[in-house]
Amino acid sequence: MRQKLINKTEPQENNNLLRSSLAKNTITEEAISLQSLLFDSKISKEDWTEGLKYHSKTLTNLLLNNQIDQFNTYLQSQFGKEISQISHALTDLDYLPILQDLLQTAILIEHSTIPPYLTALYSIKDGTNVLASQIIRSVAVEEMLHMIMVCNVMNAVNIQPSVNQPQNYPTYPMKLPMNVDFFVGLETFSINSIATFIAIESPTNPLVKAPIFKHLSDSSILLSRKTLRENNFWTLENMKNFMMQNAHTIGEYYDVVFFYITVFQIIAYYKEHGTLPQNFVELNKGGIFIGDPAKQIRPEQYYGSGGKLYPVEALEGVILVFQEIKGQGEGADDSIFDIDASQFEEGVELAHFFRFKEVFHEHFYVGGDYRPFIDENGMMPVTTPPVGKPLPVDWSAAYPMKPNPKIADYQSNPSLLEQGKEFNITYKKLLDAIQAAVEGNAEELPKSIMYMYALKEQAIGLMSQPLDSQYNAGPTFEFPSN
Repeated sequence: MRQKLINKTEPQENNNLLRSSLAKNTITEEAISLQSLLFDSKISKEDWTEGLKYHSKTLTNLLLNNQIDQFNTYLQSQFGKEISQISHALTDLDYLPILQDLLQTAILIEHSTIPPYLTALYSIKDGTNVLASQIIRSVAVEEMLHMIMVCNVMNAVNIQPSVNQPQNYPTYPMKLPMNVDFFVGLETFSINSIATFIAIESPTNPLVKAPIFKHLSDSSILLSRKTLRENNFWTLENMKNFMMQNAHTIGEYYDVVFFYITVFQIIAYYKEHGTLPQNFVELNKGGIFIGDPAKQIRPEQYYGSGGKLYPVEALEGVILVFQEIKGQGEGADDSIFDIDASQFEEGVELAHFFRFKEVFHEHFYVGGDYRPFIDENGMMPVTTPPVGKPLPVDWSAAYPMKPNPKIADYQSNPSLLEQGKEFNITYKKLLDAIQAAVEGNAEELPKSIMYMYALKEQAIGLMSQPLDSQYNAGPTFEFPSN
């Protein structure tokens, strides 16, 4: 059960309650209504800024935390008046290119994590670091799941996802396409690479519940304190600029995407009915969700383990997908744990961020005494190290692969050059299988299992060979050249 961020109350009390539930001094007490934010073209920059802060966080928190009754009350309070001024630039705006941009970027984010995780995994020498290998492998598999579920969201709104074209390939080293200040690259298993993985999976909230087996009190919602840097007049394009300045984590990025999807669904409802939706049932189906259900990848068609795969045919499917992605990455219910407590170390599964911290600190979380780190509300900083039983790590038991290798590095070595090209062809075939599946040929998806096994063998073949006096070769994950 996900935590309740806002308690039930009567509709007339809803605005004050919603505002008081947010962190103090992050929004004005007199934020404009969602109706004005979306449809009034004459609002001021200040009103737009404060309204966007408030409504994007409120709407996202309510729906992604399953607070449907509270969302209905919120919606009725925001859409209770007749629309007097309509921004036709908004109602006539083609949502498809905007959502395509946002969702393809989400695919790129997920894709960008997979080669670094696989590189670190494959670099670990056989028979060593068994527990660390299991952790990295589990995360890599779940990132593949995330990428497929984002494809489900795209197909649900009738946008063809793309995972196997040159423009969909990450180029290392790189920054994730968010407001971050660190680089992601292809590196051998090391303290440095695991530290980078921790940065990738950083939670949005700075506090989590301590890992003990009882429910603790809810925490308040924390908002980003970044301010708007530039915006002359609000449009959806400017909204993206504003929102992306405040997306510092993968979870925050998905909040941006979810807000956009919901806004476009509201607009689609208005264009069809001439009125604004008053509850989740009205908003859930139809509207922008016009994609072919036959293109959805369903749980029985997915080969992976760890996490749940959700098809998407309405807004409720998007909620389940984003809950799964955010919960697996940074934790659910303000905890260190994943959404579903499937079997992992000590019978529970941790979010990616905390799994990588276990490897980095060479200890498990579960079973540790965190009382010195806990505040009066039972919360502890996400920076708290795991202090449970030891997780042995041999940092020297990994191939000394050159960071961020390129095929061009192997031009003087025909054998390495051929092996590097073969690896990239195999990886492209894996992506081709996924692409075929999300185009409506789900029977192609199991082929990626065969390619995953081949990738490991080919990667080890590269990593076990010297490139120069300091480094060994390694996989490059580049788009195959002719």
